[in-house]
Amino acid sequence: MTPTPSRCWPPDVVTAPAAPAGAGAAASLRHVVSEARRRPPRALIALAAAGVLAGGGATALGQSDPVASTVDAFARKNPSISVLVQRLDPSGPVTVASWRPDTSLTPASTMKIVTSASALLTVGPEFRFTTRLEAAPDSTGPGGTVSGPAYLIGAGDPMLATRAYSRASLDKLGTPLEELARNVREQGTTRITGGVVVDETLFDRERMGPMWKSSYRWECPPLSGIAINQNRAQNGINVSSPAIAAGQRLVTALRAAGVEVSGGVRAGRDAPGGEIIGQVRSEPLARILDFMNAHSDNFTAETLTKDVGAYGAGIGATRIGTARAENLLRERGILQADDNFVDGSGLSHSNRVSAATLVGVLRMAQAEPDWGDVLINSLPQGGEGTLIRRLKGPRVRKRIHAKTGYINQVASLAGTVVSTSGTPYAFAFLMNTPDIGGAQKTMDTAVTLLATGRADDAAGLP
Repeated sequence: MTPTPSRCWPPDVVTAPAAPAGAGAAASLRHVVSEARRRPPRALIALAAAGVLAGGGATALGQSDPVASTVDAFARKNPSISVLVQRLDPSGPVTVASWRPDTSLTPASTMKIVTSASALLTVGPEFRFTTRLEAAPDSTGPGGTVSGPAYLIGAGDPMLATRAYSRASLDKLGTPLEELARNVREQGTTRITGGVVVDETLFDRERMGPMWKSSYRWECPPLSGIAINQNRAQNGINVSSPAIAAGQRLVTALRAAGVEVSGGVRAGRDAPGGEIIGQVRSEPLARILDFMNAHSDNFTAETLTKDVGAYGAGIGATRIGTARAENLLRERGILQADDNFVDGSGLSHSNRVSAATLVGVLRMAQAEPDWGDVLINSLPQGGEGTLIRRLKGPRVRKRIHAKTGYINQVASLAGTVVSTSGTPYAFAFLMNTPDIGGAQKTMDTAVTLLATGRADDAAGLP
């Protein structure tokens, strides 16, 4: 499903004072917060049904309710849970529901919320990756001939692709390889005599995330500073050499654009002081995050993590990107003591994140709209992306933006919701349990209660 460029809270489902016309989802959320009255929290009977009352454990209020009995029983049998729900009042966040919120657990793909935030804070939502083709100094001659090789320089663009792959796999958001080739021809190059040298050295040579199972190579193709078609071959398997595959695909595109290329393709470094003979820019980071979070795309998340290291600290390595993400949250007082970021996608079971950290990131996004609007807008709504079969009810789907997570014995959900009365919340549910179905039902029940105003009523809100 193609991510919607602008996901908005529809005016017919929010009864608080209307947001300005054309406001995006996050901007509308801020408007609701600014207009809301101060409301004292009370015990949330509705959220007790989800086993997430404040105080560190489930309190079985309303046991006569079958939902309360079912979910409370699930919570008592599955104690490895971290939950936090906060109401976003104008005077500051008010915790209305929690279960060991500071406990750091395996987050699965809700880790992509952290990755999104760190990328936005490092390069900004309008940042575009620029992939260049260069010629060595003094190697361009009459008639548009490059005497010697051309140098394809990777920029860490996770979306560089042929148009066919972009249509089939990237929601048409790919950075067109054909446009790079056409730009080379339009700038006057007609012939390259020395083949193509591919420079992928923006990143280190680690192709997988740390502490991954070997089978994860199918969940995430090999990582590289230059990747075309997410380093997938035409038959769908992973390419063996990202640099060589990229160079071969470029040669094909150059020839189709009318540029003669002789000589082979090899990996190497660019020539210092080279002349740019063609380039192509990606979609803005904001659009890339739309794709990544809608589809929970692991390759994009892991590439962006290395980009955070490369563009933020000068080293394109996963460990540097995750360390920078930790530092960004630590500086803002969000990182919890036992949090440990290992990768950017959440594939590793060694990641540790707390519900308090995820809610803190969402709160920070709401407070810093220059980048935060993009983060919240990128999270799917009910019936979209990885929520395609969840939270689809007409009174729920357009009120939420949330990122799912699922790996073996881990289910998670984190995002924002605005209730029928216009009350905004941020929430995070991390459940490390073999009962994935029960965990997802618990989370969906709690979010539905929030969206439909049941928590508002339980808290004594008008």
